[in-house]
Amino acid sequence: MTRTWDAVVVGAGLCGVRVAEELIAAGLSVRLLDAGPRLQLGATCPEPDRRTWGFKADGGSYDWYRVRAVGGRSWLWGGWCYRFDQRALERAGWPRRARRLAAAYRRVERRLGVVEGLVDERYRRVAEEIGSRALPKRGAMSSPSTAWNATSASAAQRAGTWEVALHVETKGHHATCVETLDLRKEKRRQVRARAIVLAASPVETARILLRSDVDAARWGIGRNFTDHMVASVVLLEPVPPPPRDGRGPFPGAALIENFVNVDDASRQPYRGGFSVEVSGPVSLPSLGIERMVPGAEVDQWSATQVHAMGEVFPDPQRYVDLHPELRDAWDRPVPFIHMGWSDADRAMAQDIKQACISIADLMAVPGSRVIPFHDPLLAGAGHEAGTCMMGDHGAGACNGDGRLRALANVWIADASVMPTPGDRHPSLTLLAHATRVGHAVKRWIASR
Repeated sequence: MTRTWDAVVVGAGLCGVRVAEELIAAGLSVRLLDAGPRLQLGATCPEPDRRTWGFKADGGSYDWYRVRAVGGRSWLWGGWCYRFDQRALERAGWPRRARRLAAAYRRVERRLGVVEGLVDERYRRVAEEIGSRALPKRGAMSSPSTAWNATSASAAQRAGTWEVALHVETKGHHATCVETLDLRKEKRRQVRARAIVLAASPVETARILLRSDVDAARWGIGRNFTDHMVASVVLLEPVPPPPRDGRGPFPGAALIENFVNVDDASRQPYRGGFSVEVSGPVSLPSLGIERMVPGAEVDQWSATQVHAMGEVFPDPQRYVDLHPELRDAWDRPVPFIHMGWSDADRAMAQDIKQACISIADLMAVPGSRVIPFHDPLLAGAGHEAGTCMMGDHGAGACNGDGRLRALANVWIADASVMPTPGDRHPSLTLLAHATRVGHAVKRWIASR
């Protein structure tokens, strides 16, 4: 006989592990699946082979950051843990129910052991000069230099590895199972469950549903795709980096809070906002940029990263569908990512680029250099969102709890549901959403 689990969770990254933790703690039987291996903490996480795990982007215009391993993109995470404020949630159109995140935020912060650093005076001064404020870094770190990794969670130790979710089998308005491919045995199987949670990333979750018997056009699955717009510069200063001692748990790291579209006076010709993460000063070798100064002078220079994240709203020219011809190594149609920039997007790109340069200039000592590092119109920040967007009153693919409107027993725990990626790092908010999904699934199972 085929076992029927209480829940199957697809994707053992930050969100999938968080949901599995909630469900396992409630005494439910949970099958957590991941398409990659289980790596040891401290290992080097390899980039997926693009010939095996293929995708296509319009004109090669999108860089899809992926990790095929238990832990997902927590392997690439810097541990930044900021809450979205209510203005940002309202601006982006989060459903009323979904905006109630305070309890979930607190639960996640306790679970991760989030701590707060100190703000360097120069960041505070610069933020005031541009009409903003500098917030201390709030972070989840397993050591002073290593961010918390989902692999360390007990739920992740139970994850099934090398198992690729192909599609969801349906009967009426319910899902009956997830069909998977065991890459080690090259064998398909059906994983049956009362509830199904998709947490495979907005692109991969969309592919699974686009290959399932779901009316994708009706529910907008794959549409509304978005990602952060990122601008970065590095400030090189001809002074040695200061010692770490006495500078708190995250020396030299802070967030300069969003200061556009927060009131009538800050209104811009685009809808989103942006925040700026600053980190430094640190040695040049720690960033791998020691060749930017003569070798004999490396120890006499320091570097500060200035990294802006702009909130991009959905646009009809940005969406994900399946390529009509290209297949990956497992004979699946590859995701086809369509990107394009509106006039409003280009206006924000100019603003966030200039904000990075202005902040670096305000901090710089005489003899410094500002090096452009990332252009905001080069798409792909690793914070994609929106392909199964949630909405109020029957609008959107999901309700405020992340439940798919097309299938009564399917929830989405990753950023697919988010109308935008927000005006700052989204990981804490994603984990809060995943926590709420876990509670919603528990309530649903208990009611049956």
